[in-house]
Amino acid sequence: MKLFYRELGQGDQNLIIIHGLYGSSDNWLSIARLLEDKFKIFIIDQRNHGMSPHSQEMNYGVMAQDLKDFMQQKQLDKAIIMGHSMGGKTAMAFALQNPTLVDKLVVLDIAPKSYNNFSNYAHITNDHRTIIDALLSVNPSEHASRSSVDKILKERIPNDMVRSFLLKNIGRGEDKKLFWKLNLNAISTHLDELMDGVSEFEANPEFPEEKTVIMIRGAKSPYVQDEDMQQMRKYFPSAQLADIPNAGHWLHAEQTELFIKTLKYFLEI
Repeated sequence: MKLFYRELGQGDQNLIIIHGLYGSSDNWLSIARLLEDKFKIFIIDQRNHGMSPHSQEMNYGVMAQDLKDFMQQKQLDKAIIMGHSMGGKTAMAFALQNPTLVDKLVVLDIAPKSYNNFSNYAHITNDHRTIIDALLSVNPSEHASRSSVDKILKERIPNDMVRSFLLKNIGRGEDKKLFWKLNLNAISTHLDELMDGVSEFEANPEFPEEKTVIMIRGAKSPYVQDEDMQQMRKYFPSAQLADIPNAGHWLHAEQTELFIKTLKYFLEI
């Protein structure tokens, strides 16, 4: 699969940024611009997201292969791989399968564990099944504007910030009609696989200990608990943990300046 990507920066090191569920390369442009003096940056749209192709196949095995194919297409022999949430799991799967292609690994607010029971924490995070069902219930082509779709979604997704983020996935076609850029049917079908984690990593050898691995989490986010680092270090023995104070799951957006400082410190730039 040939992924859509955005490229910027003139640095000597390659940096690939991988967004999370419902995200796209657009979400990371502001962060990339703060790093473009140090890196040559590629921000990819994962399959079924943004402007990348749709596919009915969706799991961390194929998404890791998408990333490998992308590096081959761009003739990149090595890169720093940074992924947030679902993108973090793609990054971990890729690193375990292709350690020689990874310079350093940065995982943002996600652990290599199953989150299939995470809806128990819907009051502090998001119940993804509820979100997917809500999005599937709306046909954007029947609406003239995003604000019209927003009014419909508000009843089922009351969080304004989450809803605003999701609405970025509405595009307007050549026929002037609105549409979902996300492949919602594929995401819905494979949601359990996307929330899972352990089975994707168990068969792989551990990552070379001499390579830098950083887990950065939001101090207010419940996604990564202290005890998760034991499993993380099973696969990535050198993994270090850093907290971003006063930040939740979207740590890079909530505390941008501190996130950039933390990232630069661990990447030694």
